[in-house]
Amino acid sequence: MPGPLFEFFEIIAEELSLHGSSVITSDSLKTKDQASTLLEDLKREYNETDTEKAIKAAVEELRKHFKEKGSELPFEYEPATGVFTAKDQTFLTFIKDMSLIRGVGKRSRDFECRVTDRLRLRATGEIHRVGHPRDRKKRKAEFNLYLSKLGFDSPVLLGKEKDGGFDILWVLPVGTIPHRPLVSVQCKNGKFNMGEADKSVAAGKRSLVQNHRLQESVHVPCVLFNDYLYPNKLTKKALGFVPLGLSDLAALEKNISVEFI
Repeated sequence: MPGPLFEFFEIIAEELSLHGSSVITSDSLKTKDQASTLLEDLKREYNETDTEKAIKAAVEELRKHFKEKGSELPFEYEPATGVFTAKDQTFLTFIKDMSLIRGVGKRSRDFECRVTDRLRLRATGEIHRVGHPRDRKKRKAEFNLYLSKLGFDSPVLLGKEKDGGFDILWVLPVGTIPHRPLVSVQCKNGKFNMGEADKSVAAGKRSLVQNHRLQESVHVPCVLFNDYLYPNKLTKKALGFVPLGLSDLAALEKNISVEFI
């Protein structure tokens, strides 16, 4: 379960995915399951005794969080009236849908496919969803042949492997195959878990070395959780992967920025 700030965010997402605009006040929140506890948590979090001030502080914290991801807050808020209005209703619907399948093992494939669809809004180049189970390329020989077109000159699937530790492969638009780097995105349909991330990255790294034309360190391993990640939630030790969450899938405010210094 996400922390209080993002529980609050998911309540907003659920409301706005249905109505587009809604008045969300302390009274309306109290009608929801465990919302009264959430309000108390928000007041403690922001050291406020007034609920409306705590809500305003939470919205500002969310605005800062999305800005750090290169995105805009996907809704607008008017403190005087308590009115929340969707700016990106598609993304808010995505958040609502992902909250409903979080931790449901049989929906992991759905999570991967929805993540792939959202990732295209932040990417250039090619994105390949290759995780298990697949609709096509189910046989090892077919899968290995498919990956050979992405630069893998040795088979990735060996023995009883199902996807070689790959869920999504984003081929960056630099270089020429087999010298094009990959961003490997492992998807975890649950809350952040360092052990699970390390295990997934280890499997993927073993497969990345099957591209003998680029060293494994050239590629970028990522693990994306059905959760929300921010620096205070992560260890201060160096990570062997890029940690990602649902807010990393919001549309970019700018597709590209260029600065000369």
